[in-house]
This record gives sequence, structure tokens and C-alpha cells, in this order.
Amino acid sequence: MRVEFFIACRHLISSGGAFRKIISTISIGGVVIGVSSLLIVTSVENGFHISLKEKILATNPDVVVLKFHRALISDYEALVARISKIPNVRSAKPYVYSKGMLKTDESQDGVILRGVASASEIENLDGNLGGSASNGIVLGKYLSDRLGVFLYDTVTLYSIGDEKAFTIKSSKFVVSGIFDAGLYEYTNSLAYLSLSGIQKFLGLGDRVTGIEIRLSDIYKAPEVAETINKDLGYPYYATHWIELNTNLFSALKLEKITMFILLLLIIIVACFGISATLIMLITQKTREIGILRSMGATSYMVMRIFMLEGLLIGAIGSGIGTIIGYVVCNLLRKYQFIQLPPGVYGIDTLPVYMKVGDFLLVGLGAILIAFLSSLYPAVKASKLLPSEAIRYE
Repeated sequence: MRVEFFIACRHLISSGGAFRKIISTISIGGVVIGVSSLLIVTSVENGFHISLKEKILATNPDVVVLKFHRALISDYEALVARISKIPNVRSAKPYVYSKGMLKTDESQDGVILRGVASASEIENLDGNLGGSASNGIVLGKYLSDRLGVFLYDTVTLYSIGDEKAFTIKSSKFVVSGIFDAGLYEYTNSLAYLSLSGIQKFLGLGDRVTGIEIRLSDIYKAPEVAETINKDLGYPYYATHWIELNTNLFSALKLEKITMFILLLLIIIVACFGISATLIMLITQKTREIGILRSMGATSYMVMRIFMLEGLLIGAIGSGIGTIIGYVVCNLLRKYQFIQLPPGVYGIDTLPVYMKVGDFLLVGLGAILIAFLSSLYPAVKASKLLPSEAIRYE
């Protein structure tokens, strides 16, 4: 194998026609571009997936317990005590969910109202939650910008008090805090009130919409939800974050697979160039192949020479592409110089998350495809007969 490897290396670095050198460079360059592009896009797709999951879970609970027919829960303290004893449950707290409209002197807009028990449930809060006495309200950053309000400004909140009679409730609230959930959908439309404050405003008494549950392991959410359903039974039911966001994560997964296949085609096209390069090399080295065969080299030895050449081209292109992909991903992650419109993508910077498995899979996959592309030229070279190869030399 040492002789075959030596000859393969000599073929790649030996002087040949300028045209063949250009074709060889293009073949390697195609593998480099394909591998680096695939690694960068895959890392960005991983970043999107993880970033969205983290931001969704930061704003929404892992598991939610509700009552059928959108009924309010009055005995929530007893439910919280029962749920807290279930394995993997880190915390269980009541919350209130509603809709309303905020009005200022110059603007107005619809909002989603969420009443929570403590400010710790609000992501990146600047200020405080306030209580029923201070009538504090916490707005998302984009929502406050759209309404043109700042900390300690006063806004008027409107909500439907009785859906059957369609009565309107209104009250003035002080903007006690502004938060940035990192996800445009939430930061643009969500407003927090204290649990007691929203109960007082909506006239709910001591009732809540549901119970939000945080887990020690978020991937145990389906099991915990099933346990809660069995334990509590009707009229309560539990749902979890995977179930609530199935469509979003399925779409992200499909997009990642589609981009992977499309960029893999770049590597495959580049490997056609490798086949073309090796076929040209066989034509150019026909005399040398004949001399090797006449000196006792077997057809399998000739085949291995050209298979090694294809493998070397793939390894060089894959190695350089992997290095370029790693460097670019690191630069994107460290400096975040690509800004995104949050209204379109939900986040404002390009997220990057590199996985060792992806780098190994793409790098080794490119080498394997390059190796397979060398099989036909290698078989063709091995079938050259010594008498035919040197007949006209």
C-alpha cells in the first residue's frame, strides 16, 4: 500500500497540463465549498432550533394544567400541592391568561395579559412586577415602543368583564417594568400583571386560568403530563411544550433536512469533477500505467492507486472545508455581525450552534462520496492491458 500511496501523491503534485491542474483545483474547491456551506448552514439551523426552544420555554411553562371548557380553577392551592409531589416537578404556580387593549394618549393596541405569582417568571425584566395596590404592569420592549411609553408612564387597560353581557372593564396602570423575551412574538404583544392585580382587575376573585409547571428535565414533559392526567382526572387536563409547539419544531426539522439535501448536492456535483479529473489523468498516464503493469504491478494495485487519488482529493477538500466552516461559525457566534429583522425571524441575531457529530458526519460523508466517485476511473485504469498501453509509445 505504501507504493500505491506514493504514486498517488506523485500524480497529484507532479507537473501536468495547466488545464488538468485547473480541473483538479476546481474539484477540490467544489468539495471545500460544499462542506463549508453545509456545516455553516447546519450550525445556523441548530442555533435557530435551540434558540427558539430556549426562548419559548423561558416565557412559557414546560407543562400546563387547565380545566375543560375554559373554566376557571378555584381550588388551585390544593392542586399545586398535589402536583408538586410528582417526580421531576421543580415548581408549580397558578397563572391567569386573558386578552385586553392598552390605550395611551397617542396610541392603542391589543395585548395578551398574563398574571403571574412572581417577577422571577419574567425574562430579562427591567423594573419590577408591582402588585395590586400599585397597579403595576410590565410590557414587552417592542410593545412599549409601539405604544410610545416608558417606565413609570401611565396606561389605560381595557378588558371584557362579562362575555355574556359584554361589559367593558377599564383601569389605569403604571408601567412598572419592561421585559425582552428575545422572541418577537412575545415581546411585541405580551403584558404581565401580578396575579392578585389581574384577579382584582378582571373580577375573578380567588380563581385562576391554570397552573404552570417547571420541570427539572424538560424532555420529561410528556411523561409528567400523562401522570398528571391520570392523577387529577376530569375536569382537569395537562398539556406540555412539545405538544403546543409541534408544528413549529416539525417545520424547523423539515427545513434543516431540506437544506442538508440541497447543499449535499454541491458535494456530489464536485465529486463528478473528481471523476472527470481522474479519467483525464488515466488518459494522460496511460504510458506509465503500461510500464507499471509490465513491471509486475497487478490490476488491483493500479486500481488502488486511483482510488487513493480520489480519496486524497476528497480528504483535502473535506479538511479545508471543515476548517473554513469552523472558523466562520466561530466568527458568527462570537461577533454576531449578521443582524436579522425580529419581526420576520422572531430573533434579532443569527444564532449558531456547532455539533461535533455534524462536523464528523459531513466531513466523513464528503470523503466517502469522493471515494465512491473514484471507483469507475479506478476500475477503468485497472483494465488497461500493458501491450495496449505502450503500443504506440
